[in-house]
Amino acid sequence: MHSYLPDTIRREWLARHASREQTGPRAQFWRSLPALPERPESGHKGTFGTGAAIGGSRGMSGAIALTGSACVLAGAGLTRLYVPDAILDTVAQFQREYTTIPCPCDAEGRMTGLSESALHSLSDATALAVGPGLGRSDALDRLVGELFRTTKQPSVFDADALNALASAKAFTQDAAETFCPQGARILTPHPSEFARLFGAKLTDDRKARRSCAVRFLERVQKLYGSELRCHFTLVLKGRETIVATLDPETGTTRARVNLTGNVNLATGGSGDVLTGIILGLLAQGMNGPDAARLGVALHGLAAELRASICSRGATASDAARFLACAIDYYSLARDE
Repeated sequence: MHSYLPDTIRREWLARHASREQTGPRAQFWRSLPALPERPESGHKGTFGTGAAIGGSRGMSGAIALTGSACVLAGAGLTRLYVPDAILDTVAQFQREYTTIPCPCDAEGRMTGLSESALHSLSDATALAVGPGLGRSDALDRLVGELFRTTKQPSVFDADALNALASAKAFTQDAAETFCPQGARILTPHPSEFARLFGAKLTDDRKARRSCAVRFLERVQKLYGSELRCHFTLVLKGRETIVATLDPETGTTRARVNLTGNVNLATGGSGDVLTGIILGLLAQGMNGPDAARLGVALHGLAAELRASICSRGATASDAARFLACAIDYYSLARDE
């Protein structure tokens, strides 16, 4: 997968429109978002961190490949994908710039765990993502639970990793002592996944969705209490995605509404791309809340830029391809 690289005329058009955003209706929104990670001229691949993603299964190799590609294009110095051995060759051919690490798998092509060498290489990753295309099994549920509890790196949990946590009732009183994480966590559910985690269905009403997001984090704070020492962030996906954060030092929660995006994101794989963007930002040293807010905004902005060329036929890959343009556009809109 390669970035969309606009010609000179298109670059000038993007620059003009981005500059207008400085005083447009979204001007305050752009300024409220965190700055992009620094890219020093003296930097090397080690400077920009290592993003590691665990996922994929037979029939779902594209999901983890999209996450890996987005992590690369978001600026991570190195990207590693931990995938079942059965699909390693398939995943490897999607993108030349990430590396693939084989993991043992069952007859259905689902990962059964992480080898000793995989665990060793995982330990030096800067940030972690778990879930895209992972599939479900008892072994995977145990693996997700272990990673959620013990991983010290900031980590994104998405897709089937969220379903595994819901199945384990990770956010109920009975499991509170077992599941308190040791590092910053970002959960990225769509409405159905959130309903399984929270135990309540969502409506389309923005205020109600925002309230549910805050109530979920208040539950997390109550369950884990003083044992929770790192940021906990919820990205509740949908039209006007909500990013809610819990600051463990103060015990306060805050929910913000994203103002980018369009219907081009209503396609399979878009969430996998978002996970990769957030992972890439985490790898470059952003904290969890900032990486989630900026990742969601850039993801939506990439979809908007894709629509400026053609309004239909968008794929999840397009959101990754337009990410470089979105980053430049964002920098101009903020007048950085």
